[in-house]
Amino acid sequence: MNMNEIAPNFDQPIRDVYHGQLTPFDYRSRFKRDCPVCERGVLLMQRNNQGGELLELDRCVSCGQQFRYLDIEELRKGERP
Repeated sequence: MNMNEIAPNFDQPIRDVYHGQLTPFDYRSRFKRDCPVCERGVLLMQRNNQGGELLELDRCVSCGQQFRYLDIEELRKGERP
């Protein structure tokens, strides 16, 4: 089994999106969003391992499509320390 069988969009080009324009996954999470490509997956808003800073790149947990958040700086500014 290869990665495209598990996550069909894994090898597709990165899509540029604005996090603020994506549909929230649920009312409890500030960062989780529905995947705009497969509409069944979730974008979890990844963080780096060292300081927990929000990362610019994210990937759908279902289809594997990768996204770049164009509004990442605004998201980072809005975080609580």
